Amino acid sequence: MNALWRAIVGLLAVAGCQFLLGRYVPAVGRSVDLFTVLVMFYAVTRRRMGVMMMGTAAGLVEDLLAHTFLGMNAFKKTLVGYMMGTLGSFFVLSQPLPRFGVLVAATLLEALTEAGLLLVLGQHLVFPGAAELLRLSLSNGVAGILGYWAVSKLVD
Repeated sequence: MNALWRAIVGLLAVAGCQFLLGRYVPAVGRSVDLFTVLVMFYAVTRRRMGVMMMGTAAGLVEDLLAHTFLGMNAFKKTLVGYMMGTLGSFFVLSQPLPRFGVLVAATLLEALTEAGLLLVLGQHLVFPGAAELLRLSLSNGVAGILGYWAVSKLVD
């Protein structure tokens, strides 16, 4: 039960931070996706079932806050979290540089997944530009490294 409460507190903290960033520092709020960072934290530290549960929960909360197609972010986060969690079972992702790489790869994979889902649903495809995608990937990587460091200091 302790892990469940930690997950809920983590999800609420990320939702609050993302909301506050979007409201008071919109440039930073658009440049980082803290929900992806949270799911990737679970992908490199937890088992795949926990990652899928967190991916679904984080995606649904993000869908509700962003007023997007309900379930789109939940599917993306669950799929990417599962894939990166599987990747993490083959490689050691306990150091900052591999975690940075996983966050960058997850952000790119999320963009491709969203484009594929929009095509399947028959929606208008708006693929982000290369510069915007690179900025989001690098920002998620940096936020993830800082977030992992902060969590490790809080837990110890």
